[in-house]
Amino acid sequence: MKKIKTKKKNEVGESETGLEEKAKGSEKGEDLSVAPKAKPKGTLKKSNLKEEPAESLAAKWVGKNQWIGQVKDFFREVRIELKKVTWPSRKETIAATGMVIILSVIVAFFLGLLDVGLAKAVAVILKRA
Repeated sequence: MKKIKTKKKNEVGESETGLEEKAKGSEKGEDLSVAPKAKPKGTLKKSNLKEEPAESLAAKWVGKNQWIGQVKDFFREVRIELKKVTWPSRKETIAATGMVIILSVIVAFFLGLLDVGLAKAVAVILKRA
């Protein structure tokens, strides 16, 4: 394989004849790898080019604080959903509230009787033992 130095410093390029020789070598059954050969340590140059365009300060701030936009979207959606709700009338609200209060008193009375009954049962059992 022939290599010809190009005009740039410290870079070696392959000529067309070198590529032709590779093709001939592969026809002969030689194993030619396509992977680049490792360069000696210290010859790699870091690229100064950034793949992403420079962001403004506001864009960076919004990027880091996306939750603010998410909170705004959440409350906007909540307002839309609340407009779809069918609200009960005053009469229906009073009736439902009364039912909840009555049911709560009945359950409290039942649990109180159950508590007193179980407490007496445990006292009787402990006196026998």
